[in-house]
Amino acid sequence: MPSLQKYLVGPYETGEQNNIEPWLLPEDAFRVLEDAYVWRGRVKKRFGYSLLGTTDLKSRLRIRVGTTDGSGNLSDKVPGKKFKIGQMFSIGTEIFTVNKLNSVGPPAPSVMLDTGSATKATYDTDTGDFVFEGAAPNTVIFFFPADPVMGLRIRETGAINFEDTLAFDTQFSYHRVAGAWERIVSTVVDRSIWTGDNFQFFWSTNYTGDAPEDTSFYTVNFNRADHIRILPQGSIEWFDLRPKLNLLPPDDTNFLDSCRILIAYKDRLLALNTLETHGTDELSFPWRCRFSQEGDPTDPDTSWVDTVPGKGGFLDPPTRQQIVTVDIIKDRLIVYFERSTWEVVDLGLAATPFKWQQLNNELGCESTFSVIGFDDSILGVGNVGIHSCNGINVKRIDEKIPDEVFKIHNDNKGPERVYGIRDFVPELVYWTFPPEVNEPTFPTRVLVYNYKNQSWAFFNDSFTCFGYFQKDTDLTWALVGTVYTNWASWNAPWNAGRLQSAFPAVVAGNQEGFTFIIDTDNNSNSQSLQITDMVPPDILKIVDHNLKIGDFIRLEEFQGIIFDNLLETPIVKVKEVLDVDKNTITIDADFTGVYTGGGKARRVSNFNILTKQYNPGTPVGIQFRLPYIDFLLEITAKGQLTIDVLIDASKGTTVQDNTPSGTLLGSNILFTKFEQLFGDQKNSIYTWHRFFVQSQGQFIQLNFKMNDEQMKDFEISSSGFSMQAMLLNVEREGRLLN
Repeated sequence: MPSLQKYLVGPYETGEQNNIEPWLLPEDAFRVLEDAYVWRGRVKKRFGYSLLGTTDLKSRLRIRVGTTDGSGNLSDKVPGKKFKIGQMFSIGTEIFTVNKLNSVGPPAPSVMLDTGSATKATYDTDTGDFVFEGAAPNTVIFFFPADPVMGLRIRETGAINFEDTLAFDTQFSYHRVAGAWERIVSTVVDRSIWTGDNFQFFWSTNYTGDAPEDTSFYTVNFNRADHIRILPQGSIEWFDLRPKLNLLPPDDTNFLDSCRILIAYKDRLLALNTLETHGTDELSFPWRCRFSQEGDPTDPDTSWVDTVPGKGGFLDPPTRQQIVTVDIIKDRLIVYFERSTWEVVDLGLAATPFKWQQLNNELGCESTFSVIGFDDSILGVGNVGIHSCNGINVKRIDEKIPDEVFKIHNDNKGPERVYGIRDFVPELVYWTFPPEVNEPTFPTRVLVYNYKNQSWAFFNDSFTCFGYFQKDTDLTWALVGTVYTNWASWNAPWNAGRLQSAFPAVVAGNQEGFTFIIDTDNNSNSQSLQITDMVPPDILKIVDHNLKIGDFIRLEEFQGIIFDNLLETPIVKVKEVLDVDKNTITIDADFTGVYTGGGKARRVSNFNILTKQYNPGTPVGIQFRLPYIDFLLEITAKGQLTIDVLIDASKGTTVQDNTPSGTLLGSNILFTKFEQLFGDQKNSIYTWHRFFVQSQGQFIQLNFKMNDEQMKDFEISSSGFSMQAMLLNVEREGRLLN
């Protein structure tokens, strides 16, 4: 009998690759790498995330709207102009959920769901008026607008390497106060409210103010009515900037209303892709670059005028494509247009300080917030690829996955919703984007790029934007439970840098106003969706849930509902997404009762890893038999997964599917936990696990994932997965063709 030959697959560096057929892929490549990624020689489960605050109430964007009196009463009106289902109030630990619009016959405000004992809780979804009676006395009331997070932007402070993070939704701005979000309120009401849509994200920059020793925060949302807003250093008072562009009549009524991008360059503030008013005409100049005078750009009368030499001015290129995004490489300002790349060249002259220079005439960028800066290049998502510009050349970097960029959804402002960030510690780049399937409004996928080995992967999750955040305290034992759901989900050493205060963590926001800390050492996810209503036997109403059939969620903190299996935190599978409003799903578990609110859902992430089609005998024209495979895995406490085996070039049909009824097969479960069968592993970090295949063919392909039973066991589904290598044990089994 022929002896077994061993073929080692590892270390892993290639990641997902789909530009060639599966049997042609490199040995360490994957045809599908979903909710897993290649990192430092191994393939591991995707990142998890925790709430930004210690509770969901401290992690969602919220507004203080008053304090109850000694009887627990308060009547007032919420700010803004959006009053809708899915919004929420909290009074202490009592939660009030808006689950319906006003009654129409006879007209009456909506009665909110209540997890406590208030005697009255109404909300007028036409006017924003609310009434509470009999709630907790002398207690602060918070209002949760439930709008998408539209910006998590860094504001410079006076401290070295310790910056503030400001958050924005479509209407309001927020800062962190005592470990929670609070709205920034200006004395001039209109300056505290924005009017942008849910695709108009906030661009910002930090630059000098009216005093040279101060650093002000400048922001725009590319919405004409909202202008440029300034937050001076040390202040929480917004100021409006709508500068004049000309001092001479009749053109002294020309103004810069807004722009897509603000950036500081060569001691000037530059506004690119501008919205201007000339007299009574509202005009758009999407190719234009305007610049302020050197130094202070805040004087609305003189800082930006283009008729006085040495003051402001503008620069129009010889193209009418739109400016999409910019970044700086070393000392050079690179500007991505829609289908070309240019540079703003510094001339060093007071009267004509800049000129345009073209770097590439066919590759550009179509997503403003996709730009990622490196020391020697900048990356951006364009209409025909993901591009890198080093200041001289522009080229595609996504040759391994060349078709994926064309799958970004073009409707619902899809390209404008692509948002990227660089995660420095794991050396990864993330881009959240809406795919073309299911017509999503908000992103449902994350493209992951490992820039050390140029590998790719995809995660399934819903984030609207990313940013950076620095905590002001270390992680202590008392707070571990607020970050990691259980021991299985905690995969970071106690001395990990990310557990320290001031660590620049990557944060994300979603379509319901939740904010999170992204953590590659966290194997599970936090609460991320509010349950607006639960209707027996199996209907959930979750506004803008972005879930799809087959997704798993864990339900928590719901009041008034009892599941048939009596679980308090059941993990359920999405059975159906109802098309009525895309806010309603059905699940595969039945419940009874009357929902009174408070429920949240957390995504439970599976992974889908599909290898190349292996055949060590292909070069010499033989089939092979594979009795077993040995996997080198990091040890977990209770982890396990399922491996489906695909023979030859079958598509989706496994060995189990093709086996005659009554045939006994070995288990397709692979354990990552300690197995006594394979020796003493108690002090090991990783060890070999044997998986019996007993198959033969021209090719063999492996599909790693968790089955439904494993997904519904939280100890299993929240466990990590990290594979260092696999060892194929094969023997010859005749010619490829008999």
